[in-house]
Amino acid sequence: MTSSAPLTFPAWTAALGDRGLTVLSPSHRVPVALWLRSAEHGMLHFFARGTRVVLRTHRPEDLTWLLLRSECDCAEHRTAGAGRRLVLRPGAVPVAEVVLDGAAAHDWRGYDAGLIDVPTAAAVFDRLLADLAEPVQAHGAVA
Repeated sequence: MTSSAPLTFPAWTAALGDRGLTVLSPSHRVPVALWLRSAEHGMLHFFARGTRVVLRTHRPEDLTWLLLRSECDCAEHRTAGAGRRLVLRPGAVPVAEVVLDGAAAHDWRGYDAGLIDVPTAAAVFDRLLADLAEPVQAHGAVA
């Protein structure tokens, strides 16, 4: 009998890539936040904060690059290249949103959603992604 290793964030994002979802650079493990590009859903933003886990869709044009420059903004630093960060444009409104209410489903308090592990996040993501076909404002426990 072989035991499988626990799902890691890099393994999960690689598996999402294998499913045709492009994981974008601002994604991170703790608290979980994914920015993804999907042919079917456009831009996806999955995140866990407080007692909620949320999956939102946005129009591709709602994302833009914010150029990060040094405080001095001198020619030497501009020539070296400015950093950049992917952000939502001001005023962007989600096209759709599905939510796991962890307070109702799991008795989460405070910031418990931000502490979910990768396997749990992956299961919740799959559930919420499936639910995008039938948008609902809040969900109970993940099956």
